[in-house]
Amino acid sequence: MKKYTLILATFLLVLFTANVAKTQTLKPTLKFDDEPRTHNVHIASDGQYLYSVNGGKQMEGQISRFSLEGKWIASFDIDLDMRSIMYNGKDKKFYVCTYERKIYRLTDIEKGTYELVLDGIYDNEQANLALSPDGKYLYYFDAGTLKIFKFPGGKLSKTITGLDCGKEVGDGSSAVAVDAKHIYTWNAAYGLVFIYDLKGKKIKSVTIKEGTYGFSLSVANGLVFVSKDGDYETGTWFGYDVWTK
Repeated sequence: MKKYTLILATFLLVLFTANVAKTQTLKPTLKFDDEPRTHNVHIASDGQYLYSVNGGKQMEGQISRFSLEGKWIASFDIDLDMRSIMYNGKDKKFYVCTYERKIYRLTDIEKGTYELVLDGIYDNEQANLALSPDGKYLYYFDAGTLKIFKFPGGKLSKTITGLDCGKEVGDGSSAVAVDAKHIYTWNAAYGLVFIYDLKGKKIKSVTIKEGTYGFSLSVANGLVFVSKDGDYETGTWFGYDVWTK
């Protein structure tokens, strides 16, 4: 009996150790502060710089440029209440979506000029949209349902249901990020990032150490970013290499 008890105890210890290893929190690869005026909601990259946008007040709209190492370079005024910033690798332009459910192409970031591309193709005004790197598809996520639109036409191409996320907008229920091969959602309340292939099949989830602002899930320069909300003061960005574990 003692022999079997020892074997069982050893098995349970191995199982516990494996589970602990799976749930270890991931530390950020990159961390830097942002002065967003309002809320630091989203970040993107053109491969040369990082660009963050704020949200909350149209007349306080701001885009900030950082080096790829997170050093602040400059900030620019733009009269938009933004929810995400997206880089289109096809035309080499940045796009933003706004609280008014409009999508704009930024014609000159430094001058704060833009032009309307799409209007009202999705429902939740708080959603943080994502654009595929090749500029062909626009991703809208809300409460577990992902809608993929052709871009820039705006025709619905595909719907995927049952993706994991937070329960509320503030916990990430309307935030999605994409890269060339993956879709990312998250539950900010638990620090969980969920990773899927482009067909919506879950690959894995990772637990991150820092960043709780549900709106902020982004992909930029090969890292998954989330933020600590500046909330009219200093915010912080955390970039994670989610493929290190």
